[in-house]
Amino acid sequence: MAARIRLASGLALLAAILAITPLRAQDASGRSPIDSCPADGGCKVKDGDYRIIVPPQAGPGQKLGAIMYFHGYQGSAEETISDQGLVAVARRLGVALIAPDGMGHSWSFPGSPAHGRDEFAYVGHVLDDATQRFAIDPARIMASGFSQGGSMVWYLACRMPARFAAFAPIAGAFWEPLPQSCAGPRPSLIHVHGMSDGTVPLAGRALRYGYKQGDVFKSLAILAPGGCTAAWAADVSKSGQSEALSCRLATGCGGSARLELCLHAGGHMADPAWVERAWRLAMPAEAPVSATGAKLTSP
Repeated sequence: MAARIRLASGLALLAAILAITPLRAQDASGRSPIDSCPADGGCKVKDGDYRIIVPPQAGPGQKLGAIMYFHGYQGSAEETISDQGLVAVARRLGVALIAPDGMGHSWSFPGSPAHGRDEFAYVGHVLDDATQRFAIDPARIMASGFSQGGSMVWYLACRMPARFAAFAPIAGAFWEPLPQSCAGPRPSLIHVHGMSDGTVPLAGRALRYGYKQGDVFKSLAILAPGGCTAAWAADVSKSGQSEALSCRLATGCGGSARLELCLHAGGHMADPAWVERAWRLAMPAEAPVSATGAKLTSP
């Protein structure tokens, strides 16, 4: 399930590379820069490593948002940060791009054929390290990913909803056996899927050795129980007449978190523009920062 991600043109690719500076961060005093993670091997954490690209900061004391993007099966963190479409999105949004690295080019979530490590502990280590080492706001991190990486994002939304501000999985949902329930509060989640996806169909499919991808609509019902997304499965045939997204925004699910399903007529594919769209819709606006570095809030 190698990721098929649309790339930008050669000129846009060059511009994105030139616009991203080497990793630099400040210590607690805000004065002395610390060394960036090494290019070879990435940033080391317990049970693994990750890669990261950080744009120039807009001003002293200002923390950046971040997109943590999970690669597909047989992908890698190196592949993620080499995707100039994703790099260009991070550049336009002014956020860091964090690329976790799956052990054995796979992810060990419940139901997965891989059993390499505790992925939830690993992701926690990456989050802790990235927010301590770099000027990243822990309250403005969105998880996104493609295919098996998209499924990993679903499990993070279920198991670790408080560690991310939003989730944007693409072409991947829960696997069988489906979770019985998810931790609260219900998070903001925007899911994108192709109606002609034969690799990870909307209804899921059985794989070898008894493994089975889960149904997207059943996954939505677990994340938001109570029937607020029940009608989506019934009228799915009315969507996706082209590769443009046809989106449904859930209402009546309780709470203010955004829950949205976006379909297109294509197959197993991902477009960085979908990640950018999810960020702009689901992420909280950054609070202004005072001269002392404290975030200002309205009375």
